[in-house]
Amino acid sequence: MVLRVLRAVDEAAQGKKAPHWVSLASLRLRVDQLRLEQAIAFAARSGWLKVAGHPPLTVALTESGTSLIAESDDQAESA
Repeated sequence: MVLRVLRAVDEAAQGKKAPHWVSLASLRLRVDQLRLEQAIAFAARSGWLKVAGHPPLTVALTESGTSLIAESDDQAESA
């Protein structure tokens, strides 16, 4: 779930360098609000995502979040 959120933020940022802030409303995710908030909180605690607002209104990938997506993509390609 966390990777889905990170990828959605990356897609919404349209390739702009991290950190690029996007609204949660712009994310194309069909998930339960509680699960989304939990995934965002976990990603923020892990240093992969920056969050503004409580509850979160906007989010931005960090360099670590961008790296995690790239690592995940590399692992999927080698599998």
